[in-house]
Amino acid sequence: MGIFDRFLGRKAVTQEMLPLPISQSRDLYLTGYGSGQLLSLLRRALPGSHRDWSTVAGDLGLNSVIAAGIDWYIRNWPQSTAQVMRVVDTQTAEPVNHPAVVLITEPMPGVSGSLFWGWVLQDYKLFGNTYLRKVRTPSGGISALQFMPQDMVRPVGNGVNPLTHYTYQTDGRAFNISLEDIIHIRYGREPADFRLGRSPVQSVLREIATDNAASTAAYGLLSNGAMPSLIVGPDAKDNTVDISPDDAKQVKRQLREDLTGDSAGGIVVMTGAYKMDRVSLTPSELALDAVRRVPEERICSAMGLNPMVLGLGSGLERSTYSNFERAQQAAWEDGMVPLLRVISDSLTISLLPDYPETLPGDYFHFSVDGVRALADDQENEAIRAERLYKAGIIDRADAKRIAGLEAVPEDTGAMHPAAVPTTAQENGAEVQTVKSVKFRPTEGMQVAAQRALDWHDEGKNGGTLVGLARANQIANGEVLSENTIIRMYSFFSRHEVDKRAEGFTAGEAGYPSPGRVAWDLWGGDPGFAFARSKRDTINAEEKSHTCAPGVVYKTHPFYGYPV
Repeated sequence: MGIFDRFLGRKAVTQEMLPLPISQSRDLYLTGYGSGQLLSLLRRALPGSHRDWSTVAGDLGLNSVIAAGIDWYIRNWPQSTAQVMRVVDTQTAEPVNHPAVVLITEPMPGVSGSLFWGWVLQDYKLFGNTYLRKVRTPSGGISALQFMPQDMVRPVGNGVNPLTHYTYQTDGRAFNISLEDIIHIRYGREPADFRLGRSPVQSVLREIATDNAASTAAYGLLSNGAMPSLIVGPDAKDNTVDISPDDAKQVKRQLREDLTGDSAGGIVVMTGAYKMDRVSLTPSELALDAVRRVPEERICSAMGLNPMVLGLGSGLERSTYSNFERAQQAAWEDGMVPLLRVISDSLTISLLPDYPETLPGDYFHFSVDGVRALADDQENEAIRAERLYKAGIIDRADAKRIAGLEAVPEDTGAMHPAAVPTTAQENGAEVQTVKSVKFRPTEGMQVAAQRALDWHDEGKNGGTLVGLARANQIANGEVLSENTIIRMYSFFSRHEVDKRAEGFTAGEAGYPSPGRVAWDLWGGDPGFAFARSKRDTINAEEKSHTCAPGVVYKTHPFYGYPV
């Protein structure tokens, strides 16, 4: 509203808030679209240069360092196992049988899973974009996934909405594909077009071109007998020698025959007064090994790998057996595992909702339990779980989860027999040798838990398998460990908000609500009061507990139980 409108008393007109148009300048940058080659779609003028390095670097897949890195990902991909996980409670998720797992294992008819995902990995790691099309059945289900090369797919907008559909172009024909039929897995953001991702490999195109040039230079030197370029001619001080063009060609041919190829290092005897000048560097002066070291390191870094795992010179210089094992482990932790996480997140968002078997909270996960390079970590975790379990710090369920095993409801609250509280004489007084005090549920907790179990038998919704196991434990009057008390307090604290929902209190419509069923499975209001008071008791005790001579377990600063 302008200033004259204010004087005239006009009211401001409220306009509808529409999405603002976003600049879509990608078409200005396209080069080689639809070529099917591993060439960058966007022109790359890297900092400090005006040269188009995407053209200079050429087909990225033909660079030896890039090829070795992609090969590492493709060879090691089958060690991971695709799973669909279902949330049991806030701390537990279990793998379930899901048809999407079969699709990931065999995405395309006639194409092996390892080959298919090799294509996906190649496009994602080199360019930051990979596309999968959902092939649907007449009923709308998904029968297969079709891989589409990244340079043949283009996001399309309408000037207001930046993304309305995708266009796939092949053999001069264009096909429009709806958004719901495309799984676009991308890395970060391409500044020239925010709808695309951009791989870190694009930042090392100069290094790729340098490595290619160094390799070509080394070949040229070796093919010429490792001789630097020479100028051979009569001595300038001797004006009596006159060489015809035919004589010059003959001398050149003779020198090549005597000093290159099988005759490298041979002897040449000149019949006239000639002078020889070197106009290029020798192989040692060029230091091609050092020239290639920096590109190798930077290219590998952009791919999330250590040169050592690829057998490259820059890594082998510092290679030992232990270093190699650590490099393999780092390659998984810094390269493959983050890649698996990105792919699983994309499949969770773009694929799982298409299946009626999917429940809220289900998600894709790639298990790496069988990866040999990570076996040491898993062994250490198993040892840690065993120690904590035997010390009475965690129950059997938590020990199994730490060790990477699947826990059953009976494991919850089950403590190690050696962790039962015992007493011993120390300086004439009884002291507790293991800090693992257990508590028995109150009568009010038992009544609430049994009420929730009856509701569950009647078909009322609410609670999880862990909640049912806890209710049976409370209703039967079984002892509860410190760890169980802490988990009860955590559950009640998170779900106290459920009391606000309609149907939580008797007499309200929908009683008992799912939240009320879950609440009483854990002992209801008496259980919350019990867990709060016992937690305060646990926190008020000493912050360190002697479990064995010379061994001290400190109290967790937040939860209050020993760690």
